[in-house]
Amino acid sequence: MRNLLRRLARRHLALIFACGAILAGFQFLICAIVASIDMTSAAQQIIAFLPPVMQTVLAPLLAGATDAGMVAFGWNHPITHALGLAVAISLAARAIAGEVESGAIELVAAQPISRTTYVLAQVVFAISMIATIGGLGITATALGQRVFDLDPFPPQRLLLLLLTFISLQVAAFGITLAFSSFGREAGRVAFAGVLVALLSYLIQAIAALWPRAAWIGPYSLHFYYDPREVLVNGTFAASETLLLAGVFAAATAIALRRYQSRDLP
Repeated sequence: MRNLLRRLARRHLALIFACGAILAGFQFLICAIVASIDMTSAAQQIIAFLPPVMQTVLAPLLAGATDAGMVAFGWNHPITHALGLAVAISLAARAIAGEVESGAIELVAAQPISRTTYVLAQVVFAISMIATIGGLGITATALGQRVFDLDPFPPQRLLLLLLTFISLQVAAFGITLAFSSFGREAGRVAFAGVLVALLSYLIQAIAALWPRAAWIGPYSLHFYYDPREVLVNGTFAASETLLLAGVFAAATAIALRRYQSRDLP
């Protein structure tokens, strides 16, 4: 497995470094922006200029626009999700379908490595890299709060946020890996993974903004990821993180079973 992990590191190091650096820079920038703006006054002014219908929908959200809340929002921003998913989906799409497409899977299969070991190596590497970019982002948030004199989040809350971030991204990885185990082209598999992630994000956004559609929220992976609750309120729902872990485990089991039985290439 060690050789597999080294090969994966050589192939994906540039992607991991780029996504980690951008995520860290973005979270640090969020702290800089928050420190330069009176968030409470800004939120009140925005609410005052909104049409009555939009005030009803957005006022509860903007009313809680504190410094801590806006820093937490940085972890629910589309850029943050995009960077995490770029790593999760890319690694999963290339794990099997990408290797089949390039023909490298035949060389891998010729090695004295079981298919189970191969899949486990992909999973270990993916979780490690997702944790790495998440850790860089968390470090940037903590550093930004210190540099710009913002009230820091307790370390345990930052660690819990990292855990929930990893759980969301590995769930997306597992689903895409299941697609990859059936596919032969990394591009198509990645598209399927992105489509699932976009639908999940859209469902959660609709459920959050439209009370009548709140019932669809639990059908989204993003419903079980709430940085504000973790960072600002100190609320950690272990059951929600376990549910995301369950999605990852089930999808990975499907991928493993399919890969063990499929013909190569």
